[in-house]
Amino acid sequence: MHLLLVSAAESVEDVLPALGLLSSHRTTMTPVASAGVLAAPDDVDVVLLDGRDRPRAASELAAAATRARPGVPRVLVLGPEADLPPDAEDHLDGLLLADAGPAEVDLRLRLATASAGPRPARPAPENGLPALGEGALAVGDLVVDAASFQARVGARTLVLARREFELLVELVEHAGRPLSRRQLLASVWGRDYEGSARTVDVHVRQLRRVLGTRHRDMIRTVRGIGYVLVSGPATAAAPVATPPPLLARPLAGHRASHRPARSGGRDAPGDVVASKRAGLPLDRAALRAGHLGALERYSLKTLGVCSQGSDTHFLVRARTRAALPAGAARTLAALARRHSDGRVHLTTRQQVELHDVPAPDVDGVLERLRAAGLDTSSTCGHTVRGVTSCPDAGVSADEPFDCTPDATALTDSLLALGADLNAALPQRLTIGMGGCGPCRDHAKVSDIGLVSTLGDDGRPGYELWVGGSLGRSTPTLADRIVEFVPRERLLPAVHAVLEVFLAHGAFDTPNRARLKYLVARLGVARFTALVEEAERATRRRPWPDPAPLPARPEVVAPRPVGGGGPVPDGGWGTDVRPQTAAGLVTVTVTVPLGELAADALDALATASEADGDGVLRPTREQNVVLRDVPVARVGVLRRTLGGHGLVVGTDHPAQDVRACVGAPVCALAITSTHDLARTLWELPALRRNTGLRVSVSGCPASCTRHQAADLGFAGNLVSLGGRRVPGYRVHLGGDLRRDRLGRVLGRVAADHVPALVEAVVGVWEEHRVGRESLADTVDRLGTRVVVDALRGLPALAWAAGQEDPEGPGDRDLPLAVAR
Repeated sequence: MHLLLVSAAESVEDVLPALGLLSSHRTTMTPVASAGVLAAPDDVDVVLLDGRDRPRAASELAAAATRARPGVPRVLVLGPEADLPPDAEDHLDGLLLADAGPAEVDLRLRLATASAGPRPARPAPENGLPALGEGALAVGDLVVDAASFQARVGARTLVLARREFELLVELVEHAGRPLSRRQLLASVWGRDYEGSARTVDVHVRQLRRVLGTRHRDMIRTVRGIGYVLVSGPATAAAPVATPPPLLARPLAGHRASHRPARSGGRDAPGDVVASKRAGLPLDRAALRAGHLGALERYSLKTLGVCSQGSDTHFLVRARTRAALPAGAARTLAALARRHSDGRVHLTTRQQVELHDVPAPDVDGVLERLRAAGLDTSSTCGHTVRGVTSCPDAGVSADEPFDCTPDATALTDSLLALGADLNAALPQRLTIGMGGCGPCRDHAKVSDIGLVSTLGDDGRPGYELWVGGSLGRSTPTLADRIVEFVPRERLLPAVHAVLEVFLAHGAFDTPNRARLKYLVARLGVARFTALVEEAERATRRRPWPDPAPLPARPEVVAPRPVGGGGPVPDGGWGTDVRPQTAAGLVTVTVTVPLGELAADALDALATASEADGDGVLRPTREQNVVLRDVPVARVGVLRRTLGGHGLVVGTDHPAQDVRACVGAPVCALAITSTHDLARTLWELPALRRNTGLRVSVSGCPASCTRHQAADLGFAGNLVSLGGRRVPGYRVHLGGDLRRDRLGRVLGRVAADHVPALVEAVVGVWEEHRVGRESLADTVDRLGTRVVVDALRGLPALAWAAGQEDPEGPGDRDLPLAVAR
């Protein structure tokens, strides 16, 4: 195909980079002038018009091309933020975004030429119209059939690209209801799509052009929101025939939707918003039968029950409030044996999960958990997920005071708001409390961080941090907006933040609705002022008085070996540390990958009763803390738990490898994380350096905080050597203590992660100075030294830099792919 590009740019690649990859097309460039178009060769098949910089001049440009080249299709190239005047479309046969991929460019060009010439005949039944399936939907003269991929207006068949057809189906399915651009992007392009929302505008304009002059106004622009499909007074799509609806059950509180649940348990933002607006409808009978619709499946999340790979088995998540009594632990173990896969998973939010629970068993499991004192409400979905607190609070010299009573009161106050809050929250909220170094770090990546501190007069209180999130996109560290909140003002202050979030959050676009986006949009100063204003109102509510704090015992420092004091078996360390009370220690039991077999959980419960205070305290690192352990019993504890695969002390493999549940348990996960994490657990490079922090997430959502680890891996489909393969984006050198997020080293095929870790750790061992951490070495030398060292490894399937290069420095980095 011969293309004529009308542009002032110096090269084709400056206008439409993907066109340079299509060798089947030949392009001639001419300046922006009708004379140039007239002087161009006669064998031009398509005229491309560059409208990136001057979209408002597109109308004149298109009209000039029409006069100069009548009969030749005209396609306009727009920038991602361009806004096309409506009158320009009268002279156009197609639209393209400048960042479109080669496949889309090629398809658009072929559609443009097809629309300009005679269309091939299509087989049709006797009435002259294509045969449609029983599930076809109609809005006025417009009929679409998703099953047969057909659409028509009256007697005219519509010729549409796949994305345009899917967009049209989405609009028809929600006829009469405005849909935002972000909703349409997530539903049609997928929730992982990171392109501009202007993509929707381009496809809508193409849809309007194909619909024609009489019907183009069926797709109306809703200013400030997006688009809605209408047909005069009719606002709902009507079935062509009378087939039974796909969701036949009546759901309390909302009009039944014909849309079935999406496969794999994934939630579309439109379904999430619709479910919340409908009051979180749920049919328990449908749950037991495993036939949930999209709106019900999201509602179920707010009860702590999430879909897995199929809707016949579920993940059940329970809140521990950072303390799991031995009796509740035994109940969990029994449920895991009977209803799950025999294991209990510890999350990074101090919660516990049962996986693969059959749909008919879910109600019974929820009742048993409630009877054991474990609450599941608001542990999934767009809820206040839970308040994490320091497992050492009250017994550690690092904690200014015991924040546990305040964490309990705050949790109770939020749960009291119930389903009304869950239906109104724009997105989830995470809250972290504690005053030690790790707790202060965690506050930086929480939506609301509360750092325990003492005021100038010795009063206990909290620093208030807001807007932290490592999330799927835009990793952000929190801002401290209040230096000191006294304990008696804690609940009003947190609820004031909640009020601002509810009033100003982006409810209709959940993919951009985390608190960090609101803080960024309003600015820290404006957000802080709104919180102060809201707190003046929340303080007038009746709040309970803070619980009295126990008297703080005098801190007894551990004596060195040979100093005369008792020393635990194996010595002092990060796993075994002294408490403020003499003769007692706090023990961290390392749980490999956060997975507790039922027998191991029973053993932990027994050990906590025999040698501790009878409570298991989950940590944010997916481990368990036992408190009040006598110094002399540490050795016995180590040997007892070691028989169940649990570790106490430093004589174990990689100490800090965290992993989310990954695929196939999590419906959002792209990669299976646990097989990889088990390999890393035994990796020689990590056994030599047990202090290295390694996090493996099955998707970019950062459940294991991979951007804050020494080595972090985010599961994704990555491009290597022109192929899309399951793999990980590699983050290097995160250190929250120094406010550093890991730099993107590159991407690697899933099977090659262990080899990359060995190589990266080897580079660090060679270049570190003294006891320098990996994060410090990377901060001092940058990632180039690692990239250079990896260049000569031909057996490693990896690529350096961002998958989509952000700067010219990434383009010349090496690519080595296993053959």
